[in-house]
Amino acid sequence: MRAQISFEFFIAFFFLLLFFILSFIIYQDEMQFANLFMSAVEAQSVASDFSRAINGVYQCGSGCSYKLQLKDGYYLAVRRRVLEVSGGPHVGQASLVSDNVNIQSATPGRYVTVINNKGVVELHDA
Repeated sequence: MRAQISFEFFIAFFFLLLFFILSFIIYQDEMQFANLFMSAVEAQSVASDFSRAINGVYQCGSGCSYKLQLKDGYYLAVRRRVLEVSGGPHVGQASLVSDNVNIQSATPGRYVTVINNKGVVELHDA
């Protein structure tokens, strides 16, 4: 009788261990997917922030300026009336009011000044 109890214990322990290992594998997979999703959301958020700043400065008129920080690992590009922010494997896009946007310098991790210079919105490091 004693050997039967320990055999049943090992069977139960094996299935419990198997359950925890499978749970951990599933958790790691979902965590990786969540991190990729959050990276895409972050790129879109940076694009929206800069788009709002550029559009606001453009609509304000000549002489208006705004300063905001470009997060580390993100790069700006303007294609016609679309602002693209690339960060890692993801690209965030946001629409612009005007295509008169000139990115002179926008270094990741530094503050960027957005200024309206006679109808042309310029971005340069602060």
